[in-house]
Amino acid sequence: MPTVLLVDDDAGTLDAWQTVCEAHGYQTCLAQDGRAALDLLHKREVDIVVADWRMPVMSGSVLCYHVRNEPSLADIVFILVSGEPSPPAFVYYDGFLRKPLDPSDLLSAMDRLLQERAADGRRRRNIPAMPKSQ
Repeated sequence: MPTVLLVDDDAGTLDAWQTVCEAHGYQTCLAQDGRAALDLLHKREVDIVVADWRMPVMSGSVLCYHVRNEPSLADIVFILVSGEPSPPAFVYYDGFLRKPLDPSDLLSAMDRLLQERAADGRRRRNIPAMPKSQ
């Protein structure tokens, strides 16, 4: 079962994302800012991060920068979420979704990106690749 780290400074948003993800079979963990998320990533194996772009303490874009530049975290799938009309050009993320999120769009992006990661061989240590469709 894949694990997703959900990061947003709005508790209601986190609760909604968590409900949707768990109903779809994902294990979830939560953080309310990028610093807390980065601390959690150093303690727990995570397959995918869904993070808001603009948050206090550490933004989602700065969190993404740290994830991409730490070898032990670099293969984590990262989806950046924002109400902004276009994504930042200065970070490498796997997906960008606009708020408000449609739950089916979130799940579709997560499933697709995890399948792509498994197909191209990117995966976290000790986490088996998702089975390929027959």
